[in-house]
Amino acid sequence: MFEPYFLLVVLHVVLFAYWLGADFGVFTCSRYIVRPDLPLAERERFLEALLAIDILPRTAIVLLPFVGLQLASMRGSIDVSSATLVVAWSVGFAWLAVVWLAYLKTRQPTGPFWQRIDVSWRVAFIIILVALGVISLLRGAPFTAKWIATKLLVYAALLVVGLYLRVSIRGWRLGFIRLRKGESGPDIDALFSDGRRRAKYAAFVFWALIVTMAWLGIAQPF
Repeated sequence: MFEPYFLLVVLHVVLFAYWLGADFGVFTCSRYIVRPDLPLAERERFLEALLAIDILPRTAIVLLPFVGLQLASMRGSIDVSSATLVVAWSVGFAWLAVVWLAYLKTRQPTGPFWQRIDVSWRVAFIIILVALGVISLLRGAPFTAKWIATKLLVYAALLVVGLYLRVSIRGWRLGFIRLRKGESGPDIDALFSDGRRRAKYAAFVFWALIVTMAWLGIAQPF
Protein backbone atom coordinates (compact mmCIF):
# COMPACT_ATOMS: atom_id res chain seq x y z
CA MET A 1 0.00 0.00 0.00
CA PHE A 2 2.86 2.37 0.74
CA GLU A 3 5.00 1.41 -2.23
CA PRO A 4 6.33 4.34 -4.28
CA TYR A 5 4.13 3.53 -7.28
CA PHE A 6 0.95 3.46 -5.16
CA LEU A 7 1.86 6.73 -3.43
CA LEU A 8 2.50 8.40 -6.79
CA VAL A 9 -0.90 7.20 -8.05
CA VAL A 10 -2.52 8.75 -4.95
CA LEU A 11 -0.63 12.01 -5.57
CA HIS A 12 -1.72 11.92 -9.22
CA VAL A 13 -5.38 11.59 -8.18
CA VAL A 14 -5.11 14.32 -5.53
CA LEU A 15 -3.52 16.75 -7.99
CA PHE A 16 -6.26 15.97 -10.47
CA ALA A 17 -8.95 16.62 -7.85
CA TYR A 18 -7.42 19.98 -6.88
CA TRP A 19 -7.15 20.94 -10.54
CA LEU A 20 -10.83 20.35 -11.32
CA GLY A 21 -12.30 21.38 -7.95
CA ALA A 22 -10.35 24.60 -7.52
CA ASP A 23 -11.14 25.65 -11.08
CA PHE A 24 -14.82 25.77 -10.16
CA GLY A 25 -13.95 28.06 -7.25
CA VAL A 26 -12.12 30.36 -9.67
CA PHE A 27 -15.14 30.34 -11.98
CA THR A 28 -17.47 31.24 -9.12
CA CYS A 29 -15.30 34.15 -7.94
CA SER A 30 -15.22 35.56 -11.47
CA ARG A 31 -18.99 35.94 -11.37
CA TYR A 32 -18.69 38.57 -8.64
CA ILE A 33 -15.64 40.31 -10.06
CA VAL A 34 -17.61 41.37 -13.14
CA ARG A 35 -20.63 42.73 -11.24
CA PRO A 36 -20.74 46.54 -11.66
CA ASP A 37 -23.24 46.89 -8.79
CA LEU A 38 -20.65 45.76 -6.24
CA PRO A 39 -18.23 48.23 -4.60
CA LEU A 40 -14.68 48.23 -5.95
CA ALA A 41 -13.28 46.95 -2.64
CA GLU A 42 -15.66 43.99 -2.77
CA ARG A 43 -14.71 43.13 -6.35
CA GLU A 44 -11.02 43.33 -5.46
CA ARG A 45 -11.55 40.95 -2.54
CA PHE A 46 -13.07 38.43 -4.95
CA LEU A 47 -10.09 38.98 -7.25
CA GLU A 48 -7.71 38.21 -4.39
CA ALA A 49 -9.72 35.08 -3.59
CA LEU A 50 -9.65 34.04 -7.24
CA LEU A 51 -5.87 34.38 -7.43
CA ALA A 52 -5.38 32.51 -4.15
CA ILE A 53 -7.60 29.63 -5.30
CA ASP A 54 -6.13 29.59 -8.81
CA ILE A 55 -2.61 28.85 -7.57
CA LEU A 56 -3.78 25.34 -6.61
CA PRO A 57 -4.80 24.22 -10.12
CA ARG A 58 -1.76 26.02 -11.55
CA THR A 59 0.43 23.99 -9.21
CA ALA A 60 -1.38 20.79 -10.19
CA ILE A 61 -1.03 21.61 -13.90
CA VAL A 62 2.74 21.81 -13.51
CA LEU A 63 3.23 18.72 -11.36
CA LEU A 64 0.82 16.31 -13.09
CA PRO A 65 2.85 15.62 -16.25
CA PHE A 66 6.02 14.93 -14.28
CA VAL A 67 4.23 12.63 -11.84
CA GLY A 68 2.70 10.98 -14.91
CA LEU A 69 6.12 10.57 -16.53
CA GLN A 70 7.45 8.94 -13.36
CA LEU A 71 4.46 6.56 -13.27
CA ALA A 72 4.86 5.72 -16.97
CA SER A 73 8.50 4.91 -16.39
CA MET A 74 7.73 2.71 -13.39
CA ARG A 75 5.05 0.76 -15.27
CA GLY A 76 7.30 0.29 -18.32
CA SER A 77 5.27 2.48 -20.68
CA ILE A 78 8.36 4.49 -21.55
CA ASP A 79 12.05 3.63 -21.38
CA VAL A 80 13.92 6.55 -19.81
CA SER A 81 17.09 6.67 -17.76
CA SER A 82 17.28 7.84 -14.16
CA ALA A 83 19.29 10.84 -15.33
CA THR A 84 16.49 11.82 -17.71
CA LEU A 85 13.96 11.61 -14.90
CA VAL A 86 16.15 13.81 -12.70
CA VAL A 87 16.37 16.39 -15.48
CA ALA A 88 12.60 16.21 -16.04
CA TRP A 89 11.85 16.75 -12.34
CA SER A 90 14.34 19.64 -12.24
CA VAL A 91 12.51 21.29 -15.14
CA GLY A 92 9.19 20.67 -13.38
CA PHE A 93 10.29 22.29 -10.13
CA ALA A 94 11.85 25.21 -12.02
CA TRP A 95 8.56 25.78 -13.84
CA LEU A 96 6.68 25.50 -10.53
CA ALA A 97 8.94 28.18 -9.06
CA VAL A 98 8.11 30.47 -12.00
CA VAL A 99 4.37 29.87 -11.49
CA TRP A 100 4.59 30.75 -7.81
CA LEU A 101 6.74 33.82 -8.45
CA ALA A 102 4.16 35.02 -10.98
CA TYR A 103 1.51 34.62 -8.28
CA LEU A 104 3.48 36.16 -5.40
CA LYS A 105 4.65 39.11 -7.52
CA THR A 106 1.24 39.78 -9.08
CA ARG A 107 0.99 43.36 -7.76
CA GLN A 108 4.70 44.10 -8.06
CA PRO A 109 6.58 45.52 -11.07
CA THR A 110 8.23 42.14 -11.76
CA GLY A 111 4.87 40.33 -11.91
CA PRO A 112 4.34 40.68 -15.68
CA PHE A 113 7.89 39.43 -16.30
CA TRP A 114 7.28 36.15 -14.46
CA GLN A 115 3.89 35.79 -16.13
CA ARG A 116 5.54 36.10 -19.56
CA ILE A 117 8.11 33.48 -18.57
CA ASP A 118 5.31 31.15 -17.47
CA VAL A 119 3.46 31.64 -20.76
CA SER A 120 6.67 30.97 -22.72
CA TRP A 121 7.20 27.71 -20.84
CA ARG A 122 3.61 26.67 -21.54
CA VAL A 123 3.98 27.34 -25.27
CA ALA A 124 7.20 25.31 -25.39
CA PHE A 125 5.56 22.53 -23.39
CA ILE A 126 2.57 22.44 -25.75
CA ILE A 127 4.89 21.92 -28.71
CA ILE A 128 6.81 19.15 -26.90
CA LEU A 129 3.63 17.37 -25.79
CA VAL A 130 2.06 17.44 -29.25
CA ALA A 131 5.27 16.12 -30.80
CA LEU A 132 5.60 13.30 -28.25
CA GLY A 133 1.92 12.40 -28.49
CA VAL A 134 1.79 12.25 -32.28
CA ILE A 135 5.10 10.37 -32.62
CA SER A 136 4.03 7.86 -29.95
CA LEU A 137 0.69 7.24 -31.68
CA LEU A 138 2.38 6.73 -35.04
CA ARG A 139 5.44 4.73 -33.95
CA GLY A 140 4.53 3.27 -30.57
CA ALA A 141 7.45 5.09 -28.94
CA PRO A 142 8.67 6.73 -26.80
CA PHE A 143 5.33 6.04 -25.05
CA THR A 144 4.19 2.51 -25.87
CA ALA A 145 0.62 2.88 -24.57
CA LYS A 146 -1.63 4.77 -26.98
CA TRP A 147 -3.91 5.99 -24.19
CA ILE A 148 -0.92 7.76 -22.60
CA ALA A 149 0.01 9.32 -25.95
CA THR A 150 -3.58 10.51 -26.29
CA LYS A 151 -3.46 11.99 -22.80
CA LEU A 152 -0.45 14.03 -23.84
CA LEU A 153 -2.45 15.54 -26.69
CA VAL A 154 -5.42 16.24 -24.43
CA TYR A 155 -3.10 17.85 -21.89
CA ALA A 156 -1.61 20.03 -24.64
CA ALA A 157 -5.14 21.07 -25.59
CA LEU A 158 -5.80 21.98 -21.96
CA LEU A 159 -2.76 24.23 -21.93
CA VAL A 160 -3.97 25.91 -25.11
CA VAL A 161 -7.41 26.54 -23.61
CA GLY A 162 -5.73 27.81 -20.44
CA LEU A 163 -3.78 30.37 -22.46
CA TYR A 164 -7.00 31.40 -24.22
CA LEU A 165 -8.64 31.92 -20.83
CA ARG A 166 -5.82 34.28 -19.86
CA VAL A 167 -6.26 36.26 -23.06
CA SER A 168 -10.03 36.38 -22.55
CA ILE A 169 -9.78 38.19 -19.21
CA ARG A 170 -6.79 40.33 -20.12
CA GLY A 171 -9.06 43.40 -20.09
CA TRP A 172 -9.71 42.97 -16.36
CA ARG A 173 -6.36 44.51 -15.52
CA LEU A 174 -7.20 47.69 -17.42
CA GLY A 175 -10.70 47.63 -15.97
CA PHE A 176 -9.41 47.63 -12.38
CA ILE A 177 -6.89 50.36 -13.19
CA ARG A 178 -9.66 52.60 -14.49
CA LEU A 179 -11.99 51.77 -11.57
CA ARG A 180 -9.26 52.70 -9.08
CA LYS A 181 -8.99 56.07 -10.81
CA GLY A 182 -12.68 56.63 -10.09
CA GLU A 183 -13.87 56.03 -13.64
CA SER A 184 -17.05 54.16 -14.44
CA GLY A 185 -19.38 53.48 -17.34
CA PRO A 186 -20.56 50.86 -19.84
CA ASP A 187 -17.17 50.69 -21.58
CA ILE A 188 -15.47 49.70 -18.34
CA ASP A 189 -18.23 47.24 -17.45
CA ALA A 190 -17.76 45.66 -20.89
CA LEU A 191 -14.08 44.99 -20.16
CA PHE A 192 -15.21 42.65 -17.39
CA SER A 193 -18.44 41.18 -18.78
CA ASP A 194 -17.09 40.51 -22.30
CA GLY A 195 -14.02 38.81 -20.86
CA ARG A 196 -16.04 36.54 -18.61
CA ARG A 197 -18.47 35.68 -21.39
CA ARG A 198 -15.62 34.47 -23.59
CA ALA A 199 -13.95 32.69 -20.69
CA LYS A 200 -17.16 30.97 -19.59
CA TYR A 201 -17.49 28.87 -22.74
CA ALA A 202 -13.78 28.12 -22.77
CA ALA A 203 -14.08 26.94 -19.15
CA PHE A 204 -16.73 24.39 -20.18
CA VAL A 205 -14.35 23.04 -22.83
CA PHE A 206 -11.56 23.01 -20.24
CA TRP A 207 -13.58 20.92 -17.80
CA ALA A 208 -14.64 18.52 -20.55
CA LEU A 209 -10.99 17.97 -21.46
CA ILE A 210 -10.13 17.32 -17.80
CA VAL A 211 -12.87 14.70 -17.59
CA THR A 212 -11.55 13.16 -20.80
CA MET A 213 -8.09 12.88 -19.27
CA ALA A 214 -9.55 11.23 -16.18
CA TRP A 215 -11.47 8.73 -18.32
CA LEU A 216 -8.36 7.87 -20.34
CA GLY A 217 -6.36 7.29 -17.18
CA ILE A 218 -9.00 5.04 -15.61
CA ALA A 219 -10.37 3.16 -18.63
CA GLN A 220 -7.06 2.91 -20.54
CA PRO A 221 -9.16 2.02 -23.61
CA PHE A 222 -6.33 1.42 -26.06
